[in-house]
Amino acid sequence: MNLKNIFITALRALSKNKLRSALTSIGIIIGISSVIVMVGMGNSARVEVREKVVSYGANAFMVYLSGGRTGKWLIDADLVTLRKYFSDIEYISPYQSRNHSLVRYNNKNTRTRLEGVSDEYFQIKSLKTQQGRSLIPFDISATAKVAVIGMTVKEDLFPDKNPVGEQILVEGVPLTIIGLLEYLPASFGGRDVNNVIDIPYTTFNIRFANRRSFDEIWVKSSADTDVGELGQSIMDYMIQKFNPPEKDRNLFQLSTSEDKLKTANDISNALAILLAGIASISLFVGGVGIMNIMLVSVTERTREIGIRMAIGAKKQDIMMQFLVESVILSLVGGVVGIILGLSLYGAITYFVDWPFIFSFFSVIVSVLFATMVGIFFGYYPAQKASDLKPIEALRFE
Repeated sequence: MNLKNIFITALRALSKNKLRSALTSIGIIIGISSVIVMVGMGNSARVEVREKVVSYGANAFMVYLSGGRTGKWLIDADLVTLRKYFSDIEYISPYQSRNHSLVRYNNKNTRTRLEGVSDEYFQIKSLKTQQGRSLIPFDISATAKVAVIGMTVKEDLFPDKNPVGEQILVEGVPLTIIGLLEYLPASFGGRDVNNVIDIPYTTFNIRFANRRSFDEIWVKSSADTDVGELGQSIMDYMIQKFNPPEKDRNLFQLSTSEDKLKTANDISNALAILLAGIASISLFVGGVGIMNIMLVSVTERTREIGIRMAIGAKKQDIMMQFLVESVILSLVGGVVGIILGLSLYGAITYFVDWPFIFSFFSVIVSVLFATMVGIFFGYYPAQKASDLKPIEALRFE
């Protein structure tokens, strides 16, 4: 019997029990769709994070105080010293923040993250205004009560009007809006980066922190600078300045874009391992299901096998017949799994606003995987069918 006839016969046999065949393929469908989603989301995550690093400044980093406190803080004079000692610094800005700050405008209110920064912060983070302007040096020196708001704040308080020139109350402090930031895509962790208000750090320190110092700085280095090396040099300077006890040598921490990229990749890899585990279990269960159904099919069709052997069918013909049926079951599950996986992947990327990256490689691997599962788990039933003795098979009731 040629392969074409074997294939047609296999399709007819499977079509007699459509529901059973469909249920048998569920494990394969879940496993293959998990593989497609896993590979797709991993690719999307890496591209998304890499784009964030580039858009927010690949050569930008933050140095901040953490762990035990010495009771000492950074002051404006430290910024001057850092600029003097490190010529690779292109921009530098203090950074203070306060989450869940209450903001009121007329009868509306919302909560947002309040940030105290300098005018250079906008260059460091590549922030642009859609309306109005960003902070300028005069705002910093004058301790001006002005604010640049994010798009979420605008939508909450000013859904139908231009917010520039309006006055808001932030924790009871009146601030005049001078600018509206352009919309920013969500960060890797899903945090709303548009729910923010930026004000002069001098205003933040006096009105909200009750001090004239700060514990974080953002830095942007020149393009050809080793960010990690410069960041470490700045931390060494701070350790020398504060001279903390040995147990507090980890007082200063460095956070670079590459650190965030590594963290994001670690999360992505962990999720990939989890999905790979789910996919492996599903494929194994699906394969066992195929083997069980094929064994049942061998039992049900014992007399048919005996008749075919009696009229001249060879052992390899019988074996090939059941192997092809097993592979078809697995491949159908694989194709449906690919379609389902791509659909789920597309829906997820649409809702989280990530790029959809089609991987032809993952589709090919999925098809090969499904074929291998069909062959592996179909071999034993096919072998059992081919080993039947014609006379005993014909006597089977």
